[in-house]
Amino acid sequence: MTQQRETKSGLSRRTVLGAAGTMAASAYGFGARAQEMNVRFVGERYPALEFYVKKLQSALPNVKVTADLMPNAPLKELQTITLSSGADSIDIMLGNDLTIANFAQNGWLEPLDEYIAKHKDEYKLNDFAKTAMSSASFGGKVYGLPVLTNTQLMAYRQDLFEAKGLKPPTSFEEYIAAAGALNSPSIAGTVMTLKGDGVLNEGHWYLNALGDGWFDANKKPVFNSPKGIAAIETMKSLTRFAPRGYTANGNDESTILFQQGAAAMGMQWLTRTAAMDRQDQSKVIGKVNWAPPPRGGQVVVADTFAISKFTSRNKDTLFRLLAATLSPANQREGASLACPTRVSVLEDPELRQRFRYYNVLVPALDKGATFPKFAEFKEVSETVTRRVLQAVTGEMPVKEALDTGAREAEEFLTRRGVYK
Repeated sequence: MTQQRETKSGLSRRTVLGAAGTMAASAYGFGARAQEMNVRFVGERYPALEFYVKKLQSALPNVKVTADLMPNAPLKELQTITLSSGADSIDIMLGNDLTIANFAQNGWLEPLDEYIAKHKDEYKLNDFAKTAMSSASFGGKVYGLPVLTNTQLMAYRQDLFEAKGLKPPTSFEEYIAAAGALNSPSIAGTVMTLKGDGVLNEGHWYLNALGDGWFDANKKPVFNSPKGIAAIETMKSLTRFAPRGYTANGNDESTILFQQGAAAMGMQWLTRTAAMDRQDQSKVIGKVNWAPPPRGGQVVVADTFAISKFTSRNKDTLFRLLAATLSPANQREGASLACPTRVSVLEDPELRQRFRYYNVLVPALDKGATFPKFAEFKEVSETVTRRVLQAVTGEMPVKEALDTGAREAEEFLTRRGVYK
């Protein structure tokens, strides 16, 4: 009688208990084996991620991970459609700086701070590089664990520097002096990579190292502050030592310039460092070295594992799954595919011998800077960097160009409802 008594909702207790049991079974993936949790991961397909997906699938006992890997565009579409509907069909996912900010701002990601506090000792979570963790954070909360990171280093021809009695620059004054001393008709004093989003990346360094950055905490432009104008003036001054046609140079073109011995120094993504010693392409094998960019502030990005806010799986288990996947041992094993995010791995003596840039990577990451943390930054940056390019090339006076960009940015952000 008691068991058949209906609740106020009209459902019997047995029905309620049965439904609860079904939900629990679904959440934990009960089926062929008790206590097994079925987890769905979605991410982009590339070799490093395929490596980490295999680690994800074996990180915890009784957790079965199904992975859907795809190109970036359909991945973003799938994530956006699924998360915006509040569906629980995605449990964990790959994100980058921009998607993490966007999804977190929309309330679609699970904050991980309490899980980090709970498990920091077990999984040595304080070992992650601070800037890489910053890439996985938004609004003062952590929304993911960084899988791999990328940043820019200052590449320089060690043989040319030694021949001139120069040391790697640690200030912009030294950088300008070295560029001038090494510039010649056959060798550019510095590369400038300003094709496409190269303006955003290169400008990020100048504005953070010498200016006040892009926007303040209220998302108001500060790139046109007096210090920002001086920063872009400095950037402009270095174009006299850049290769001809530098505005058409992307990462590929700048890499080739170094490989062919046609550039003395410049900013370089660490993913391009191995190309300097490639036997079939490079004429400068063993001659290029790296140093942290003067004054820091260069861009740091990271790919991140995050947990959906809407997953019905046990989130503590999902967090432990991510933490175990990104263990120091796994990151050390995957170091040949992507730059690790743990300091202990970056300081591994054996890895430092294999990857020469590791010797400067930790201090470079410490002084790097992520892009501004708001979802509209990517869109508004396209307008701003167009003005920065006009300033650098002399198409517009620097102050006029940056003031114009600031006005356009505020108009855009006002239309988007960013300002209250």
